[in-house]
Amino acid sequence: MSMNAHPLGCQWHQEAAARGHSERSTAECRVEVQPRSPRLSDVLADTNNSFNAVRLLAAFSVVVSHSFLLVIGQTAAEPLSSTPYTLGQHAVNVFFVLSGLMLSRSFALQPNWKTFALARALRIFPGLFICAAVVAWMLGPFGTQLRLAEYFHDGHTLTYPFATLMIFDRAELHDMFLSGTHPGEINEPLWTIKYEVFAYIVFAVGMSLGLLERRHVLVIGCLLLAVGLTFASFGSGFLSNPPVGSFIRFGFCFALGMVAYKFRAIITLRWSVAGGLLALAFLVNGTPAGNVAFAVSFAYAALVLGSTRIPRVTQFTSRTDLSFGLYIYAWPIQQLVLVSAGPAIPVWVHLTISLVITLLFATLSWRLVEKPALSLKSRLKRSADNPASNRVPGSVPNRV
Repeated sequence: MSMNAHPLGCQWHQEAAARGHSERSTAECRVEVQPRSPRLSDVLADTNNSFNAVRLLAAFSVVVSHSFLLVIGQTAAEPLSSTPYTLGQHAVNVFFVLSGLMLSRSFALQPNWKTFALARALRIFPGLFICAAVVAWMLGPFGTQLRLAEYFHDGHTLTYPFATLMIFDRAELHDMFLSGTHPGEINEPLWTIKYEVFAYIVFAVGMSLGLLERRHVLVIGCLLLAVGLTFASFGSGFLSNPPVGSFIRFGFCFALGMVAYKFRAIITLRWSVAGGLLALAFLVNGTPAGNVAFAVSFAYAALVLGSTRIPRVTQFTSRTDLSFGLYIYAWPIQQLVLVSAGPAIPVWVHLTISLVITLLFATLSWRLVEKPALSLKSRLKRSADNPASNRVPGSVPNRV
């Protein structure tokens, strides 16, 4: 793998080459100019970064974690459960970091509130609605213990896609997945989407008031959330229980992404630093500093990985973003695989079957629903007549 370093070109060499100088000039230039680690600003300026690949890896990590949870039936069985967060929870933290980063970038390039609101809605709700319809009307008959006629005559079956848009994971389908380890849980991962929407609202209000455009306000807010997350590590009380605990956790991760964007010009991305931060996080694991240390270390590692060009993977994910579809389809498919195969199915068999099926649905979701919706979002961005966007350097990043 090669680092997406965007090394500075040698102007002297370019001028020499233009005048027809010999290869000796090239060799001298290579001695004088040393490759440097990329800054975050360099990576964001290049549309061919690997942040879509990072999101796909995060979604895959959630699926892996949930296979252990569903088959074994205990959170303690999930990978990295000895840290403050399981593998899947670390991955969701990364989602919020990237969301804060890319949303800040997107709004800087196109500071138009109408476009902002429509773009966010188009990114989430078309794919979510179709997913809920597929779960209720296509997969549901195979996961319920009701008779087919009874199932489709149930009001919850008919209204489930609409309820999902409003109450997300709390939308109900009767008698679903009753023989599994988590009976009745239709699409549990959707609980995080309401916090994502809330983050959008806070972002919009903060930007409209001019508060979040100030570096010191962002840094102070991030530090306060870090303090709250530290106190939440004690495991009980107001700050650790949902919804307050979730607001603090996701708010901190989202704020990390925003702070990273504000300081993008001075943030250097190095694998050695990422490894050191992860080692430090494991060193303080089990202490009050663990929550913050793991959130920060995984956030920085995600940024470094996003700066790394991975042959074929970077190119594929820059055109095809399966992460959202993988995230929203996986749980009900994993539930269906479990109740169909029985509790004796090995974790890795369950994971393999679930991934193959989920990737099929995620691909269809991307091609038939999400990509057309994003195309409309791009047209909205182009049609927004805001001179301020023309003063912001750089090109549009990978899709948010």
